[in-house]
Amino acid sequence: MIHLHHSLIHAYPNGAARQKKRRLFALLLLVFVLWVFSPSAHAGSVPELETRFLELTQALRSQPAQVVASLFPETSFPLQSLPLFQSLAVRGVPRFVMNEALTRTAEDTLQAIVAQAEAGAVSFEIAPLSDRLAEHGYAAVEKGEIITALTFRNFVQPEVAAVALFRDVLAKELSTLDLRQTVLLNPHVREVGLSCRAAKVTLNGVTQNAYILVMVSGANVLHSLELHLFKELNRWRHNPATGLFPLLLSSSAGHSAPWDLEPVPVLVWDSKLYEAARVLGMGTLSPDGTVPQPTEADLSGWVPMLPVLHISVPLDVSLGLDHLTAALWQAILAEEAQRWVNQAGPYALSSGAFGAALHLFLRTQEDGSFSLEAVLITAARRDTYQPRSRLAGSVSLKGLSENISQTIQEIRLVSVTSQQVKASALLDTSGGFSLSTHGPLYPPFTPYELVVVDVAGREVFRYTLPLGLDASYVEVVSDAS
Repeated sequence: MIHLHHSLIHAYPNGAARQKKRRLFALLLLVFVLWVFSPSAHAGSVPELETRFLELTQALRSQPAQVVASLFPETSFPLQSLPLFQSLAVRGVPRFVMNEALTRTAEDTLQAIVAQAEAGAVSFEIAPLSDRLAEHGYAAVEKGEIITALTFRNFVQPEVAAVALFRDVLAKELSTLDLRQTVLLNPHVREVGLSCRAAKVTLNGVTQNAYILVMVSGANVLHSLELHLFKELNRWRHNPATGLFPLLLSSSAGHSAPWDLEPVPVLVWDSKLYEAARVLGMGTLSPDGTVPQPTEADLSGWVPMLPVLHISVPLDVSLGLDHLTAALWQAILAEEAQRWVNQAGPYALSSGAFGAALHLFLRTQEDGSFSLEAVLITAARRDTYQPRSRLAGSVSLKGLSENISQTIQEIRLVSVTSQQVKASALLDTSGGFSLSTHGPLYPPFTPYELVVVDVAGREVFRYTLPLGLDASYVEVVSDAS
């Protein structure tokens, strides 16, 4: 097995370091002389290997500790001694999202290596990763690259080759002492593209088959903003009584009464919550842009606080990045202030929240303009959460006949999917009710209905609840039809 591992980090550019890495890469390629055996033996794509390698990478990023332990049960690596790695090994890092520009960069890089080999090169020069990304319009604030190859004489199944390549790459990454010099485990990169080819190669005069894989990872400016705003969120939770928030509270409430703004614990970023926020950002918000729709996001271990915070600001590139960040942060503070004033309770400042994730994305409006959107999810740990849900409200009987109105007696909370009755309560003389459940109304994206029944237990009408409604007040208006 010949392994070439090339990692370039853009966040801290250093000209001398870049030249050194290019010389090292050329030296490695002098050892591994990739030579196409004949003009007709052009490299062919190997999608099975790409798919399996990506699956292994996603599993590693979701559960680093378990994957490393399964692949290397009796081996200890230098990277595992770092406190940051130990923390991320439990929480995970963001799963990669496939990016077209990164995929094209990986494909071009692989083609360039093969083309130089066909021309008889004994060492290969490839442009710096930043230049290759720029050719495809990817503005990276963080990036990395893996170039790896497996040679063999007898046929090797692509899936088996993927495991061998992945294990070798991971072992080399775990042997470093800096997470930012890795690709598979780097928490700062969020997107990826990869390309794999099969080719005939000549090594030391011996012709062999080879699988060559190139993986390019990156993080764009939005990912950088996510990290910046998440740090700002925790600074704010540490001291919420200072800065802009008290002023926004007073402005929203129309008075300057003292507010109970006590410090609350900082939030822990979590990859599962980030994936849920990302899914919600992929067009799965309701038409009004505020209520989450059903999703398959894995939230095991967490009880999300609802409703999820979703804000939007117009994207004006003329303002510059600093002004855009300030506008987004002010919008988050303003939404939190509005929730306080409306007595919906704190969300970003919730004392019961332990984990959180913030996802930013662009949305195209109907008029062709762009907006910058943010989805913030906070959550309590399931092992410390006290399950309870309460829903109060009133039933308006104006649309029903007097005979029917006089027979209405009970209201039930029913799951739409299972039709299971979660809670029930008798209506008072004014139509008011208060429901409480023994457990929380989770999963958080499950739809519920309120069913009004008469004294004989027959259904009179149903009312669909907004998703994520909990500990709230709702007015149920009957439909005469």
